[in-house]
Amino acid sequence: MADGTNLPDETESGAKLSGPDSGDSRPERRTLRILSTIEYALLYLTACVLLVVGALVLAVTVVAAVRSGLALPERLILVVEELLLVLIIVEVFATVMASLRGARFMLEPFLLVGVVAVVRHILSIVIRLAVVESPGEAWTRLVELGMDAFVVLALVGALVLNRWSLRRAVGA
Repeated sequence: MADGTNLPDETESGAKLSGPDSGDSRPERRTLRILSTIEYALLYLTACVLLVVGALVLAVTVVAAVRSGLALPERLILVVEELLLVLIIVEVFATVMASLRGARFMLEPFLLVGVVAVVRHILSIVIRLAVVESPGEAWTRLVELGMDAFVVLALVGALVLNRWSLRRAVGA
């Protein structure tokens, strides 16, 4: 993320570079500051919108659960499915906030969001399997369920590999 602390004409230590290519880069510095300001404004706006959307989804879920004419098991499954959506929104919000705080890009939150999203989809397939209309439709849903299970395993494997590589990098 561009935060303006390490601009093109400075080294990691902040010392000015010298040489024929260093030149006066004031317009470039100003442009980088403007772009950095726009980036932060967009991140703040995104964070605010995510909070509002998460709160709205939670409120609509509670109202729908109370007013729904579904049987209790189906109602609970739908509530859990929508709560998983709120969890995805909150996880993306946390990633945006970490970015605003200057944290480096982290892969783990995106892997976790992927796992939660696929689990949410699995729940919706299970609900649809309860009201299957034909054997062909049931087969399609089962294949979809199997593919989702494979995706969850792949994402969890990537998560394990990511955590292993982070531990290894810290130990090295």
